[in-house]
Amino acid sequence: MVAQQRISLSAWVYLAIAVLALVDAFVHVASLVPVTAGLIVLFIALEFRTIPIAQKIAGGGLILIGVLGAAGSDNAMTILVDGIARSRIFLLLFFAVSWLQFPVTQSPALQATRATIVNQPPGRRYLCMAGGVHIIGSVLNLAGLSLLATMVEGQKDPLLRRRLAMALINGFGSASAWSPFFIGMIVVLVAIPSLTWVDIGPLGMILTLAIISTSWAYDRLVLRSPNSADVTAGPVPLSGTDFWRMAGILISLIVLALSIVEFTGVSIPVTLGLMGPPFALIWFSMIGPRGARFPFRARRLTKDVLSSLPSMRNEVLVFVAANIFGVGIASLIPSGDLGQAVNAALPWADAKIVAIITFFLATSAIGLHPVIIVISLTAVLPPEALDLADWVVGLTYAGTWGISTMMSPFSGTTLYMARVTGVPAHIIGWRWMLPTSVINGVVIAVLVIAMRHVLG
Repeated sequence: MVAQQRISLSAWVYLAIAVLALVDAFVHVASLVPVTAGLIVLFIALEFRTIPIAQKIAGGGLILIGVLGAAGSDNAMTILVDGIARSRIFLLLFFAVSWLQFPVTQSPALQATRATIVNQPPGRRYLCMAGGVHIIGSVLNLAGLSLLATMVEGQKDPLLRRRLAMALINGFGSASAWSPFFIGMIVVLVAIPSLTWVDIGPLGMILTLAIISTSWAYDRLVLRSPNSADVTAGPVPLSGTDFWRMAGILISLIVLALSIVEFTGVSIPVTLGLMGPPFALIWFSMIGPRGARFPFRARRLTKDVLSSLPSMRNEVLVFVAANIFGVGIASLIPSGDLGQAVNAALPWADAKIVAIITFFLATSAIGLHPVIIVISLTAVLPPEALDLADWVVGLTYAGTWGISTMMSPFSGTTLYMARVTGVPAHIIGWRWMLPTSVINGVVIAVLVIAMRHVLG
C-alpha cells in the first residue's frame, strides 16, 4: 500500500476533470467543454516540472505541430479546445483504473492465485504466466501485471529473467486486442465512433490466442535452453475457495460494467468512472480485519487514490499531445485528398491492412505511442476514406496496439518491466520483444485479411 500523502492541488484538479467528464456524459453542457479543457491544461502546468525530459520533448513537439496545423484554420482556438477536451474521456479511464489497483495488493484470493501461477513447473510456466496475467490484467489492467511481475524481480539467470518477462509482456499486452477495460480498445472505439465493442471484441479474442500461442512457440523453439536454471519451490495448488473468490471478483466487475453499458448506453470509460470507485471501496473494505473495515479503510483508500492521481502526469501529457496533434493535422490535411492518394498507391484492400500494421510497428519502434498513431490516422484517414469496413480497421488497430507497445521503449508496459527487471527499456523493446512483435504482426495481418474475406 502506498503511504498516505498530502493531497496536492493537481490531484483536486484531476478529480474535477473526472467529475466534469462524468457530468458531460449524461448532461451535455457546451460551456463545460472549455472549462474542462482549461483544467486539463492547468493539471499539466502544475505537474510539468516533474515530467521526464523525454516526455516533455515528445509531448511538446506533438503539441507544437498540432497548434501550427490548427493555426491555418479559421477557427483555430475552437479546434485546439476540442482537441484538449477530447482527452477527458481517457483521463476518466485512468481515474477509474487507479481505484482498482489498490485492493489487488491486499486481496488474499489474488495473492493465492499469484503463488499458484509463479510456482508452476518449467514445462508449463510460460503459458500459465502469460495466460494468468492476461486473464487478470484484462480486467484489472496494470494491477494484474504488477501482481505477477515480482516473479521477475531478483531473477539471477539472465535468460530465465528474459523469458519470464516476455511471458508477462506478451500475455498482458495481447489483452488490448479484445479487453474493453484496456486503453487500446477504448482509444479505438472512441476514434471510430461507428464501432461498438461487440463489433471487434470477440474477433480480437482470436488475435489474442494467436499472439500468445506464437510467442509461446518462439520461447520453446528459440529461447528455451535445456541447461536453464528454471526451477521452482514446488507446486502451490489453488484452493477452491480462493479460485471462486478470484473468479467472483473478475466476473462481478465484468458483469456490472457490461450491465451499466447495456442499460444506460454510455461508453465503457464512463461506466468504469461510475463504478470503479464504489466497487474498489467495497472490495477494499471487505479485505481488512473485522472491526477495522468501513469507514476506516474506505477513507484510507480514498486518500491513497487521490494522492496518486498526479503520478499519471506522463500519460495525461501523451494523450493530450496526441489529441492536439490529431485535430491539428486533420484540419491541415483534407481526409478526402489523402484518402484518394493512399487508394491510388495501394488499390488493394489487403495491402492497406499490411501497410497499417507495418506503419504501426515502425512508428512504435522509434518511440511514438500507439495512441498518437490511432488518433492521427483516424482523423485524416477514417475507414471510409480507405474504402475499408470500419470493423476491419478497428480490429487491425486493436490487434496491433498490444504488440506495438511491447516493442516501444517508451510504452507504459515496457517502462514498468524495465523497472522490475533492471534492464533498460530499449533493450526490452528493441532486442527482447522485436522478433515476436514482428512475427505476430505477420500473424495478425494474415488473420485480419482472412476474416475480411470470410465475414465480408
